[in-house]
Amino acid sequence: MKNIFNLLGISLFFILGCNKSQDIASKVIEPNIVKIGVGGKPKSLDPYMYNEIPGLFVSKQIFNTLLINKNGEIIPELVENYNYLNSLEIEFKLKKGIKFHNGEDLKVSDIIYSFNRMKAKPASKIMVEDIKEIIDTGENSFKIVLNKPSSPLLFTLAHPLTSILNEKDTENKKDDISIAPIGTGPFKFVSWGSGEDIKLESNENYFKGNPNIDGLNFKSITEGSSRVAALETEEIDIAVGVVSIDNQIIEKNKNLILISKPTTSTEYITLNVKNNEELKIKEVRQAINYAIDKQGIIDAIYLGNGIIANTIINPAVFGSYQDGKKYDFNPEKAKELLKSVGKDKGLKFKIWVNDNISRIQAAQIIQSNLKEIGIELEIEVLEWSTYLQKTAQGEHEMFLGGWVSGTSDADIVLFPLLHSSSMGGAGNRAFYSNPIVDNYIEVGRTATTMDERKEAYKQAQIILTEELPLIPLFYKNENIGLNKKIKNFIYDPTTMHTLYKIEKINSF
Repeated sequence: MKNIFNLLGISLFFILGCNKSQDIASKVIEPNIVKIGVGGKPKSLDPYMYNEIPGLFVSKQIFNTLLINKNGEIIPELVENYNYLNSLEIEFKLKKGIKFHNGEDLKVSDIIYSFNRMKAKPASKIMVEDIKEIIDTGENSFKIVLNKPSSPLLFTLAHPLTSILNEKDTENKKDDISIAPIGTGPFKFVSWGSGEDIKLESNENYFKGNPNIDGLNFKSITEGSSRVAALETEEIDIAVGVVSIDNQIIEKNKNLILISKPTTSTEYITLNVKNNEELKIKEVRQAINYAIDKQGIIDAIYLGNGIIANTIINPAVFGSYQDGKKYDFNPEKAKELLKSVGKDKGLKFKIWVNDNISRIQAAQIIQSNLKEIGIELEIEVLEWSTYLQKTAQGEHEMFLGGWVSGTSDADIVLFPLLHSSSMGGAGNRAFYSNPIVDNYIEVGRTATTMDERKEAYKQAQIILTEELPLIPLFYKNENIGLNKKIKNFIYDPTTMHTLYKIEKINSF
């Protein structure tokens, strides 16, 4: 197939009559590409390596999962159906005729290979810990056998971290598919462009039917105002992660549309409670929480498009408990707590933040807040991949970041971020360990009723709100700018939007 990112020239010849000269008209037809401006380049397109939105947003267009989560309803995708044989065994039947981008048929052996590889990779490992083995049961069917019952399993199997790979291609590439992935999805990988200019083309053999466009182009434009400017000049068709202060620019432009909707994410500060002596003290962590003017951050940076977070689990996520202990903005209370543990003078910390302008601005407000209670806070801005690597290794004192619940279930928040088995690259970068919290998280994973799960998650959050290895800040909206030529953009509160149905018309 010709690369669709090369211009397709079609010469149109018109014969005007005998004995007359021919007029030759040449018309260049532009491929119908949707260009998306994103705030940071992916670290990898290997869906198992990093639980980071820039990479998963792209890889979601390339790969499929066994199941999909449609507004809380689990629907088969690569499988025809599934059936619980008992609490530890689920049988699945693959759909026939699904092909990978290299032309190979999807087989049960690819499923088994994919899950075995998931268990060996840092981000996907925690997603499949409850899976004991995958057994080929013949006739294009397979069985997942669990170590113990897993309530969130079906939601996990709909997450991009459990995408299905092609065994032959992955082995041929010596297990390195980070910048050349092969999936079964609606778009095929074309080029990496150093991660800053990723090109995908339409998969003409997609089992759900051809996409409505010729391809996608993901452009990394780090600076928010530059991303909006590119949208205005039609350098891009979609701008994701629009900074709230730029919303009005989009709203005033008759050629653009603004989407501003809640997400399943939480912005928070991670405190290294293992390696920093002062941050090991609960009262110091609580004082920091009381000292932060969260509403001030929401109003100044997000123009009110968000709400204060009472817990690490977003209220749109199953299992969120919003009625626990509240930390209102109270600098005097913060000072009292520091004095009670003899830490009211000379405290100095460094906070890391990735190169996201909104987070940098939030860090500056937090820096000012902490100065009021006698804490000196140094801000260090790290490039995204460095930020991920160094925090996974525990080199930080504290860092500012966010977490999206990709399954809309509390398990995808609590288990990676706060279970003791997930320390480091798997997600627990606070290096927090509490056997009681571990137990509640595990009960939430295995309980057979929703009420039991909710109660377990509630008890875990009550403890976490007291101990604060993570300081929840706020739940913010996702702002997206669209050119009016773009149709059928379907918003996903996980911010990992599926672009299969998207269209781009010539006029509006």
